[in-house]
Amino acid sequence: MKHTMRPLFTLAAMLVVAQWAFCQQHDRHWMGKTWDQYKVVTMRFEEDSISYQVTPEQSLIMIESGTIAMSDAAGELQFYTNGNVVVSWDHHIMQGGKGFNQGSVSDDFLNDPPWYSDPDTTYNTMYNPYTYRIIPDPYDGHIYYMVHAFVLYGELNCEQLHIPKMQISKIDMSANGGRGKVVYKNRYFDEGFPGTSGFALVRHGNGRDWWVVRQQYDGLAYHATLLYRDSVVQVVESGIPGLSTDWFDCEDWVTSTSNLLYASRDGSMLVDNYGVGWAKLLSFDRCSGKVLLMDTFATGITPLVVGNGDLVQTSPYTFEFSPSGHFLYGAGWAEFAQWDLEASDIATSKVKLGGIPWALNDDQTVLVGSAGGFTAFAHGPDGRIYNLWRTAHSVIEYPDEPGEASGLCLAADYSPVSCLGPGVPYDLFSGRHPNFRLGPLTGSGCDTILSSTKQPVAGSGYSVKASPTVASGQVEVAITLPSYGGHVTAEVQVVDMLGRVLHRHSFPPYAYLHTLDVSGWPAGLYNVVLLEGGRARAGARLVVGK
Repeated sequence: MKHTMRPLFTLAAMLVVAQWAFCQQHDRHWMGKTWDQYKVVTMRFEEDSISYQVTPEQSLIMIESGTIAMSDAAGELQFYTNGNVVVSWDHHIMQGGKGFNQGSVSDDFLNDPPWYSDPDTTYNTMYNPYTYRIIPDPYDGHIYYMVHAFVLYGELNCEQLHIPKMQISKIDMSANGGRGKVVYKNRYFDEGFPGTSGFALVRHGNGRDWWVVRQQYDGLAYHATLLYRDSVVQVVESGIPGLSTDWFDCEDWVTSTSNLLYASRDGSMLVDNYGVGWAKLLSFDRCSGKVLLMDTFATGITPLVVGNGDLVQTSPYTFEFSPSGHFLYGAGWAEFAQWDLEASDIATSKVKLGGIPWALNDDQTVLVGSAGGFTAFAHGPDGRIYNLWRTAHSVIEYPDEPGEASGLCLAADYSPVSCLGPGVPYDLFSGRHPNFRLGPLTGSGCDTILSSTKQPVAGSGYSVKASPTVASGQVEVAITLPSYGGHVTAEVQVVDMLGRVLHRHSFPPYAYLHTLDVSGWPAGLYNVVLLEGGRARAGARLVVGK
């Protein structure tokens, strides 16, 4: 009996001291729309399911190609933006929430769409939906920064997109009774570097500051700017010797400059396009900001017959790393594919997944011959990878498994049922969030590299929360860790009062959500225990009963 009582006593102590401040659930909500009077849909991740809430009124902003929603550290929706307008959680445009990207092709302009007569509707058709990201202030939970590109068009050869400078805008959610305001917008930084339209945001090795990593328009150099809150404290240039763009034609130029720069979840690798049918795999040093070339490999060119009978040559041009960084996923008009980055020959490790990602109409009917049923990938807080483009909802269930074991549900193969489940007819978009849960490189010297950033994150630690605390069916379990990643072995166990383990779940790298079903469990009190590295770290109480 003594051996049983001591763990329970220890667990009870954990319940008192558990902290919830370091949750970093900023990616908990994603957004979409309906075509019914153009309303906004809020997605909220629940791990094994996703809940959807539709606004009762029409939206004042256009959500045509994507949007980013920002939650606070505990996962409560704060605001969302299409890159040109910021809308608060109450679905009204925030104070100062218009007028972004002035002078660029991403500028917003007012129009009067035929389905909506309000003259304040912001209608934008030219912005790149992935040229803006949101990061939280590490020292003030009410402050957020939008990092967004100043996009020009046609200034270089072959009508390429061109970003001569970056912008940052500040949002304070403590203002206006919690509805927030934009403190300032369009403040320029990183001027004079001729970059491409995509950029990566990677946590500095201290786990608090952010690197803004950009590719030079020819792909032969990289540029990393270190932000401490909204101030530039360091700029690092990296050349890529041994590569050439002499073989590029216009299609190669456009492919290389119009797409994203992708970072692995641990921030150690980058990948981007190297012309048509090729990719560059690069290493990134989170301490120094240096970029080095690891490999170039062929992604393949696949012929595809489209609806008008034309034969087009296609290649994957949007990518995403698996959570552990072992595999790389890519999508193009003709295919979804996976590569093994630990293979001796990356190109020959390619595995085609699913059929052709044809576009889907609003009824989720496959439009055979209509290319474009995919968009940029994004990591969900449940460990899955999502590719959500309007009504084409594709999901990779087990992204750290090889080949078919990855469990790709391709929207065009699964029609007319959404891969998100039955009854999900909405236009939804992958939320391109940086990895908010990427912690410091402890013990490397990197976590104290800047004297201005030595301040520890308040309330950091372990916690676990079960919701609802009294349940008879589905229970959501959310965990908090001081550090997330491939080296972390986080597990949750549900233990009855006799010390018997009734349920176990191991979390994928960087995931924090899990759902369990207690239907049929005996009524009573249970302990939900978070273990990391085999040691109990935090606990929560769960009552099973009606």
